[in-house]
Amino acid sequence: MDILFLLILGHLIGDYALQTDYMAAQKKNSKLVLSYHVAVYTLCIWAAFIVYSLIYRPGFFISRPTTGFLVVLFIQHWLQDFLKGRYNNGSKQLYYFDQVLHIIMLYLYRILIFK
Repeated sequence: MDILFLLILGHLIGDYALQTDYMAAQKKNSKLVLSYHVAVYTLCIWAAFIVYSLIYRPGFFISRPTTGFLVVLFIQHWLQDFLKGRYNNGSKQLYYFDQVLHIIMLYLYRILIFK
């Protein structure tokens, strides 16, 4: 199983399943709510690393590349959602662009770490 599948699964769980209506509505108004959402999202991605590590690469979920990626992912997701909340005019194109950027970030990790 490719790690990208688990990363996208973590993305779907963190950005959709575990994001409450309150979080979705308030993250554009509150940096605390936004930070909470991004922390939950990042933990879902880390859970994907844990699953991958248990099956294929023991100890991988606490490696330096994984930790560095999670920090970069947290910052990138926070900034991206902050800017989306600030400049969102209800456009579907902005929503799709936002999701494509999230998936590209995960794919870049897949390419850079798992050459």
